[in-house]
Amino acid sequence: MAWRRQFPVHSPVDATALFAGVRALAAHNGAHERWEARVKTLLKERYGARSVLLTDSGTAALTASLLGVLRDRTGGAAAPVALPAYACYDVATAADGAGAPVFLYDIDPATLAPDIAQVQAALRHGARAVVVAHLYGCPVNLGELNDLTSAAGAVVIEDAAQAAGATVNGRPAGGQASLGVLSFGRGKGLTGGGGGALLAMDETGERILERVRRHKFAKGRRGWPELATITAQWLFQHPSLYAIPAAVPLLHLGETLYRAPRPLRAPTTVSCRVIAASWAAAEREVHVRRRNAERLLGALRWQRAFQTVTTAPDTRAGYLRLPVLASPAARRAAGEAEARSLGVMPGYPQALCDLVPFNKQCLNRETGFPGSRLLAERLLTFPTHGRLDSRDLEGLEQWIRAR
Repeated sequence: MAWRRQFPVHSPVDATALFAGVRALAAHNGAHERWEARVKTLLKERYGARSVLLTDSGTAALTASLLGVLRDRTGGAAAPVALPAYACYDVATAADGAGAPVFLYDIDPATLAPDIAQVQAALRHGARAVVVAHLYGCPVNLGELNDLTSAAGAVVIEDAAQAAGATVNGRPAGGQASLGVLSFGRGKGLTGGGGGALLAMDETGERILERVRRHKFAKGRRGWPELATITAQWLFQHPSLYAIPAAVPLLHLGETLYRAPRPLRAPTTVSCRVIAASWAAAEREVHVRRRNAERLLGALRWQRAFQTVTTAPDTRAGYLRLPVLASPAARRAAGEAEARSLGVMPGYPQALCDLVPFNKQCLNRETGFPGSRLLAERLLTFPTHGRLDSRDLEGLEQWIRAR
């Protein structure tokens, strides 16, 4: 088993999707518009969106949403935005790219939901947008937050980049607020080798999206990097082969890095065509992730070294990864070779309030964020994807019981 290495997160890519990406590079004029329209139609049908803007990444979609909310038509000064103090570092990148000053709010470690009191404090200090992220596929019901922000004249931006398959009241996470953000990166459940989307769900969202459309987007590239990503995913999607790229330090696989903002770009034809070709496989994968997560949860609930995350009764997790709070000893063990070979990974190593240099633009960085800092110290994730076989699941259960 030493030669095997399981990836922590996976998006299904088959030969059909790969060849669709290859054909996209040789497509004639008009192909891009046709496949972009196809993806927009799929997203409108799934989420009930009134309007959709496609970008080259989820980070670009979040940046665009912030620009639309925080800048007036004449390019006035940016207003503050409220962000979770524990989240993917790309959330910080998006705020940097929009030039937005930031109020952070804490996250409840038991539920991964926002600390409502700290969100209210950010709104009192003038936050015009509240970004809420569904971490690791664990959805948050935004009903109360929508009411709070609406009363304050602000807007919720639902970051559903990690929410593939998650639902709230039977509807896909990503469609609860005025604006929803999606990502189609290599580990987001539904992939195009890259790409993102901004969904407008109501009249407020549509007005903001129209303002975003006036921003100058760089022209989408032909799609060679996205095709390279898809090809690599297809070639190395077996654990015995994934060990090869995982051993190359320059690829930074499994590492959490802060990335500087980039110019906003339109999506590539390759991304659009691969997203459409992977759509059905990604929907099937959700059921597999849930089944694998339930099996692992059965082992975790009996171990004192772990505390599972609880979501609201009216939500259903998509389990892009399975997050748990671990004892200090179990968290340390997650950094060892055995855990990495099984796909066990620590969460984000720092809360955004401690992320240098981003924390310099935080207006309340001296505020206590105990939940977010606890998550940075104690959270780890287990793989749930469809490439896990019976021996992988048995190995994960044995690792859990050994803690």
